Amino acid sequence: MVKYSRRLWIAAIVCLMLVVAQSAMAKTTLTVLVHGDFNASTLDEFMAEYSRLNPDIVFEKQVVPFDDLLTKVQISALSGQAPDIMHLYSLWGVELSRSGIIDAPPAYIVDDVKNNYAPVAVNGVTIDGQIWGIPTEINNYALIYNNRIFEASGYAAPPQTWDELVEAAKKMTVYDGQRNISQYGYTFLVGWDSAVVHPYLSLLWSNGGDFLSPDGKQFIANQPAGIEALEQQLRLFNEGGSDVNGSVWDFPNGNIAMMTMFPAMKGMLRDNMGDRFFTDVRVAPIPRLKTHVTALYTWFATVSKSSPNKEEAWKFLHWLTAQTQPGKGSTRMGDHLVESIGALPSRLDDIENHPEALNDHFSSVYVSELQYSRAEPLIARGAEIKTTLMNEIVEAWYGRKSAKDALDAAARQINSLLAR
Repeated sequence: MVKYSRRLWIAAIVCLMLVVAQSAMAKTTLTVLVHGDFNASTLDEFMAEYSRLNPDIVFEKQVVPFDDLLTKVQISALSGQAPDIMHLYSLWGVELSRSGIIDAPPAYIVDDVKNNYAPVAVNGVTIDGQIWGIPTEINNYALIYNNRIFEASGYAAPPQTWDELVEAAKKMTVYDGQRNISQYGYTFLVGWDSAVVHPYLSLLWSNGGDFLSPDGKQFIANQPAGIEALEQQLRLFNEGGSDVNGSVWDFPNGNIAMMTMFPAMKGMLRDNMGDRFFTDVRVAPIPRLKTHVTALYTWFATVSKSSPNKEEAWKFLHWLTAQTQPGKGSTRMGDHLVESIGALPSRLDDIENHPEALNDHFSSVYVSELQYSRAEPLIARGAEIKTTLMNEIVEAWYGRKSAKDALDAAARQINSLLAR
């Protein structure tokens, strides 16, 4: 009997040891979904650092192209396989919050966002009066120009008004023997909604117009101020300063004098132009129509509402975005955005503590333009509405519709979407 009891005791101890061992070996896996342009080695390094500090946490990173990101988020939520952590474009936030796909942050996250981020970035994560994530990069728009082409054309400074821009673009546009443009005075980008809509919004707001009615229920850019803003863009096509075949991605080739783009272009230009990035590339405020204003859009990090690891996911995001690093004063997210992506951070500490990178000849203009930046409105069906507006603007660029006809067509479609 004693032997039998002893065996039971030993077996119980062994079982207990196995349970303890298995428990010690159990780890929480946090899946992190990002798009390709946001992905960089620093993200892997910071996740590895967090795992070293928290051995019970491991990461699985999912990377998709930007064009597939929203679809990935929606499908994964429907299938019950949503990632724990997501990096999202703020324009999608209305639908994702109202449909229950993203989680409302805990109070300590909300307090940190309210107290430590640029106001325009806080607005980018505020939906229906509630904060839904942690702001990351902010992208406003400015004029990027080729200083070498400007000097060769006799210009000592960039244009300050839209009339000056049109005249300079015409002078700096070069045609080959087949009447194709070999050097663009100014280039647009057909096919990417942000590259079409945001520069237009900058001109619309500069001209005193607006995108939506004050109650957000009507598209009003087809009023006179909006029509005139699009007609000002059309001058570049009609007067020989551009055409629909140009692309902002060709700027590193040295055959584009001007384009309107965002600060995250810095990494691409720096990587592709080498020393010419420092000698040829310059940035200036967007030439105005009436007032000084530029469009801005934001991104944010958040957690899936269906995540079984919400508490740990928010803890990691807080560590990544709020904890300053010893001796640096900046966060890991700030370093990732500034040093790896070339984007503007939205946390005030990160803006202040990257003086060398953000005060250079490129980024400093975007930082100073934050005071003149206006965020695109966050609305339900925002992605559809933005694509609709892009399609109609491009119709005008191609000369298939007048500015008024294109914006009237956009109004009919967008008002139908807003009414649903």
